[in-house]
Amino acid sequence: KEGKLVGVVPIRKLITVHKEAKISEIMVRNPIRLTADSSADTAMEFFLFYKFIAFPVVDEHGKLVGIARANDFIEDTLAMEEKTEQARDNLLKIIGIQLEEFRKPTIFKSTFLRFPYLLFNILSGLLCAFITKLFGRTIDEFIFIAFFITIILGLAESIGTQAVAVTLSCLEKTIKLKNLVLYEALVGAKMGLLCGGLLYLVSFFWIGNHRFSSTLSLTILLTLINASFLGCSLPIFFKIIGINPAHASCPLVLAITDVI
Repeated sequence: KEGKLVGVVPIRKLITVHKEAKISEIMVRNPIRLTADSSADTAMEFFLFYKFIAFPVVDEHGKLVGIARANDFIEDTLAMEEKTEQARDNLLKIIGIQLEEFRKPTIFKSTFLRFPYLLFNILSGLLCAFITKLFGRTIDEFIFIAFFITIILGLAESIGTQAVAVTLSCLEKTIKLKNLVLYEALVGAKMGLLCGGLLYLVSFFWIGNHRFSSTLSLTILLTLINASFLGCSLPIFFKIIGINPAHASCPLVLAITDVI
């Protein structure tokens, strides 16, 4: 509208909504955005925190001036100062890409380096499908359960990724790991209380079933605590046994949280 950003449309919504639905009905209003004068550090924090593949970029008047994409940003970060090399490496590995892929790129090497991380997602997806089949009759009877599955998965994946990013950063510093695990678990608990309480109100006023709304909010609370704990403890575990925690921490955390 007059060049100003009014919303974005997630691909998930485009796939699931009725083909006659209007964009104005399904778009996310007031989306997360970057400003044209945002620093590279701010952009890195956005990609790690929100786990989006792109952000709209606006000027001081709210007009859309461009898009910050994860792939383009990664290529730009490779030219940053040497002191940020470890941070760049962690960012790339969190999303399943290694620096070697950019230094001497080949189709075979790119495929070989990325594919192992996708195996976690394939296995977790198959387990989720199997579990869904086991409870197919329950879902048929309470179809509204399916409405909230994607919300729970999205929250768990976001919290888990945030915990991994924070832990990888803290492993490079002199921070007591025991305190870090407790801290992240408490953050997950508080986030679970906030998100669970909000969705309790939404589901109760929408469906009118107190038992279902209470179960939903409790599920979200426990799921976010679990995601925070795994996102913090798995990188520490890999570090202790001598495996680079940036390689598999995030894919494994996402896979486990999806199944649980």
